[in-house]
Amino acid sequence: MFLLAAALVAVDQLSKVWVTRSLPLDGNEIPLIPGLAILHTRNNGAAFGMLRDVEFQVGSLNVNGTFLLGVLSAVVALGLIVYLWRNRSGLSVLAGAALSLVLAGAVGNMIDRLRLGYVVDFIYVRSGNFDFPVFNVADSCVVIGAGLLIISSIRGGEGARSAAAVPPPPRRRPAPLEDYPELPPLGGAPERGE
Repeated sequence: MFLLAAALVAVDQLSKVWVTRSLPLDGNEIPLIPGLAILHTRNNGAAFGMLRDVEFQVGSLNVNGTFLLGVLSAVVALGLIVYLWRNRSGLSVLAGAALSLVLAGAVGNMIDRLRLGYVVDFIYVRSGNFDFPVFNVADSCVVIGAGLLIISSIRGGEGARSAAAVPPPPRRRPAPLEDYPELPPLGGAPERGE
């Protein structure tokens, strides 16, 4: 799981380095296939530019939306690392892969936000009037990971897997009637013998 996440973070960061060194910022798009192109842009906010204009002071520290999202990504990544480590043997393959993808996406964009103050985006999907916001490999990892988590939960997740693997406990049979003490009849005191 951690190896998958590390490999995806490496792919994300290497692709961003290639884009920033090879393509001018906000230059012309480079078509790959119909509807898919590469376009070097910067995102100072969250998905689709949210929190782009947030800015405030905390003492002498200037906190903006990008920094907040970087810290939030770090907290999410740390939480995922702890969860994956503690549950590494109990997770289904699908759930483990999904959480690894989300972890990779959180770490990939966290690195950009804390190191650069923005996120490098470059994957551009457009067809006719459909014009999707530019994104990157880390964004793709988060979306695909979230989708796989939904599929995993629909399929029953870890609970169904562990329930199927562990047989139910054996049923106890009641003791034979002769093992029970004699009870008085209902409705009053027991009758006395002659």
